[in-house]
Amino acid sequence: MTARVLALLALVSSSARGDELSGADKQRIVWSTRFAWTRDGLPMVTVRITEGRDEITVAAETPTGATPGVRVLPDGEGGAEVAGGNLWKVRLEGVGEPVKVRWHVIVDRGTPAEPDTLRAAAATWRERGFVPHTFEIGTVFGIRGEVIDGRQIVLAVSPKSDETAARAEARTIAAKFAIETALHPEVIERSRGVVVARDERGVVVKNDGVIWFAPVAKGLLAVEPADKSNGPGGPSERRTYAGQVYVTIDAQGKLAAVNAVPEDKLLAGLLPAEMGAFAPPEALKAQAVAARNELIAKVGTRHFTDPYRLCASVHCQVYAGAGKEDPRTTAAVDATRGEVLVRPDGRLVDSVYSGSCGGHTEDNDRAWGGTPDPALRGHLDAAPEDEKALARFATVTDVPGFLAPLPARPYCTSVRGGSAFRWTTRVPAATVEASGGVGPVSDVAVVTRGVSGRAVHLKIVGERGVKEIHGELEIRRALGMLKSALFTLVVVRDGARLKELVVSGGGHGHGIGMCQTGAMGMAERGRDYKEILRHYYRNAALRKLY
Repeated sequence: MTARVLALLALVSSSARGDELSGADKQRIVWSTRFAWTRDGLPMVTVRITEGRDEITVAAETPTGATPGVRVLPDGEGGAEVAGGNLWKVRLEGVGEPVKVRWHVIVDRGTPAEPDTLRAAAATWRERGFVPHTFEIGTVFGIRGEVIDGRQIVLAVSPKSDETAARAEARTIAAKFAIETALHPEVIERSRGVVVARDERGVVVKNDGVIWFAPVAKGLLAVEPADKSNGPGGPSERRTYAGQVYVTIDAQGKLAAVNAVPEDKLLAGLLPAEMGAFAPPEALKAQAVAARNELIAKVGTRHFTDPYRLCASVHCQVYAGAGKEDPRTTAAVDATRGEVLVRPDGRLVDSVYSGSCGGHTEDNDRAWGGTPDPALRGHLDAAPEDEKALARFATVTDVPGFLAPLPARPYCTSVRGGSAFRWTTRVPAATVEASGGVGPVSDVAVVTRGVSGRAVHLKIVGERGVKEIHGELEIRRALGMLKSALFTLVVVRDGARLKELVVSGGGHGHGIGMCQTGAMGMAERGRDYKEILRHYYRNAALRKLY
């Protein structure tokens, strides 16, 4: 075969059964929010590897006992294959076209089971002079007679072609009608371009919008560069992946590489990053179920303008690809195969989790705003026999007392939990002044706390006014990204001006849902993973779907 010759050889027999990523419209699959399923009956999840690239390399990675090679699939699994080499460099032909988006202001939310409520809300907004639009987000699927419906209906108004203008409109509507608003992006036109792959021998494959790559037999694919798990824009590296990889056009019209990976392989890769393999087996099982729920529940709820459903950073879940697995975490994934947490109405639980709750979890709505979730109610992270001694902290109003030595040990004082349970740090005035934007600062005070004692409303007083900060994450960021919003402040002044803050706190992370250190503590005390999940996600049932 001579160089620069396009070799499309149909090597798959017509009787071969492709998985659900097969089909003529690969762009539709790439952008779809529905689940695809493997031949083995596992959900297939698409996760960003990298984006914003001019060139991406995909190569064979051959573990011991695997067959070397890369299968290039212009039409996806079950279609034609290209006979080529083991290393492919992928570029765009010419310039790609970015996605075209219209931004809507979300003013209400509901579920498909609440049509009358949504109709009434739409009527109210029409009376206010707006033209309401509804959008369905999330996904629904049925398996073994079970229907899991994770859909949500958002009611939105005032579409704008510019995101900045839409954000300004959202702030105006929020202030005028005293409601919480957010933005929903509607894709008007997908990003476009011709993807060109060339191997080390000169074989060339061109395809409109996307090219798929798959390993031979038990091999893996190496992708370079791959974004590190701290998000896009940071250093990049070479990483390996199970499943398939597709290279497509990202939202900016550049190249993106995405891993289409079965749920079990994905969980095996991300679990060591979410909870160390040193954790007790029952804690790892609880983490596997919670992470599975988060994967499934997030599909179709984010990255609407991207050609993948999940990123690989903390925004979704940290995923470093293949080769990061540990036999102990993989065993936890296998032991809980197909198990998810569901609500009494059959919908998936939003099984969020954080590193250490500091002894008390938090209500989702107090920390983040939005609708109260019955499964995510804040409570003491302690055994029933210890709750009596800690009864006065059922709701933490005495934060200094709670941060002092306690009469009983919460679960998250686990011997494996490190130093996150209690900590002290100093925040210089410059950090606070940069966040406050009100000039030299004279005072910082917590206005409102949640049920766990976490700050949810902070006030920064400066020479040019007062800055009000709401939400636990925004407060942590304003004070130099504190470990937790469960803290007390000592204001140290130089005359009338702030010199520094001495911050004493507890926990690491938002404190909502499962406390990972607490799960370890429960396991150390002999609790199994089902008991752990019941403790952190109230009124939730464990169900095996596949």
